[in-house]
Amino acid sequence: MMYIHKDSGYISVSYFKFDIDDQSGEFDANRPVPFRLTPNIAEFISQTGVTGPLTAAIVSAARCFVQPQFKLGSILKAILRDEFITWHKKKHDEASPGEPPTDMAGDRLLQLVNKAVLAITTRLQELATFDGAVSRVGKLVPLAHNFDNLCRMDPSWHPWL
Repeated sequence: MMYIHKDSGYISVSYFKFDIDDQSGEFDANRPVPFRLTPNIAEFISQTGVTGPLTAAIVSAARCFVQPQFKLGSILKAILRDEFITWHKKKHDEASPGEPPTDMAGDRLLQLVNKAVLAITTRLQELATFDGAVSRVGKLVPLAHNFDNLCRMDPSWHPWL
């Protein structure tokens, strides 16, 4: 995605990577590690920092995305639409190389995008809500710190890269 700032002419490019299943095109939100919290990072932050400020910062960030309704869904729809179109063209090129790719059916594209946006916003809503000291983030932090889950995480998240 390319941003051109109107006041200065500054151009910046950002890239978003979503886990889209190569076969079905469904948005895959189930990972063994919800975010990267390797033992080195946890040791640097300390146990108190992980359970206190880090957890509070995750809840606060989720609330910033959810609470004032800044049309996050509309932004996600635009980004995910491009991702699903790219996935469709890639799948078509693998199936029949050399042929021009066909357009994806509009209703199928809309269904995939809406389902993915709903999954993302639902997860953000779950992270943003808390009852006293109980929060969904309190369950995600031990998952991210569990050695069995760290062994199953995507290799590109490993610390040597």
